[in-house]
Amino acid sequence: MPGQIKIDDGAGNYTVLTNGGSLGSDKTITIPNTTGTMALTSDISTGGITIIDEWLMTANTTEANPIINNLSRSTIAGFTQLGSGMTVSSGIWTFPETGHYFVGFSGYYQHQANSNVVNMRIQATTDNGSSYSVIKINSNRGGSGGWGSESLFATVDVTDTSLVKVKFDFDVGGTTPAGTLYGSSTSGNTKFTFMKLADT
Repeated sequence: MPGQIKIDDGAGNYTVLTNGGSLGSDKTITIPNTTGTMALTSDISTGGITIIDEWLMTANTTEANPIINNLSRSTIAGFTQLGSGMTVSSGIWTFPETGHYFVGFSGYYQHQANSNVVNMRIQATTDNGSSYSVIKINSNRGGSGGWGSESLFATVDVTDTSLVKVKFDFDVGGTTPAGTLYGSSTSGNTKFTFMKLADT
């Protein structure tokens, strides 16, 4: 005898929906003792990362807080934007929707003077720029002509897209300019990465 599809009321009482036909054994669906609406398969999210965006600094800069100029969404082969994208104005980055985000900042630079410290920072605001906090900083001391690279990562809980924003900066100590941050439109010399990891 083929199996049946049955509804369990949670107390061991079953209602047979239909003959299962080719089912090899009984299949039971248990419905919780509460009122609700079942979703269609088209309404069910597949989960996972829903937003990926990547931007480049396309020309060199010296000291910049925040990095404002020569910002462009990446067109490097292999990158494809997923979902809604970031927007940037005067170096201040706005998230497309609320959620928990991964934020990355990587840069390639050269010291222009001895014993100067290169600083790269990710800063975040929760009050639309009235104040900022450094959420990640990498520093490097080097000699004149020395090369270096840094990669910074942080997570940001964007509870309100009008209030929670980020900015990136590059600065050096001593004689100005004491360092150069390199940009390119064809390679990821200096790159900004954003991924929405989950809803907030």
